[in-house]
Amino acid sequence: MKRTMLAALLAVTACLGTAAIGAQPPQIYSSKAEYDPLFEKLVHTDVIVEGPARSTHVLYVFFDANCYYCNLTWKALRPYLKAGLQVRWVPVAYQQASSAGRAAAILEARDRVAALRANETKYNAAHYDGGIAPQARVSAKLSASLADNTKLMQTFGAPGTPALVWKDQQGSIRFKVGMPRLSELPAITGLAEQKITERELREYR
Repeated sequence: MKRTMLAALLAVTACLGTAAIGAQPPQIYSSKAEYDPLFEKLVHTDVIVEGPARSTHVLYVFFDANCYYCNLTWKALRPYLKAGLQVRWVPVAYQQASSAGRAAAILEARDRVAALRANETKYNAAHYDGGIAPQARVSAKLSASLADNTKLMQTFGAPGTPALVWKDQQGSIRFKVGMPRLSELPAITGLAEQKITERELREYR
């Protein structure tokens, strides 16, 4: 019982920290020279790809399978996927003990996109738990990969998830920490504003 309560407390603390970042007003996303080699690493990272197989609108999102604000970001991006956005989800595992197991369940699924969808559509917001059952064993190779992803996310400057990385229309690398405002999504995706009706997302307009 104590372990369960501690895990829940840690998850809430992590989410609240990200929420504080995500609740900031719209901001200008700086492009820094040091992002160039980081972006090159990001391009070669093992990811879950949603959206068109080929697209000129590509967004990378660092996510934890137990992250509440990642779940909200996933929901907010649904209309943009239909409009042509490709999202490359970069898994990390730091919020709960089950985070690595859920990341493994998604990455090693026969259909990664379906596994990610199950995790997000069945997300348990009351307990900050992803909706997919965590895999019991996580290989040393996958654990190392998740650790590398976390280090890469932190080197970009993100203390937690979600963290968004993309190139703007001029080819400059942009970076955003936290759940974005819905009004920011056109600039982030490079697409026209899409209608979002999710009730949970109203406060992010």
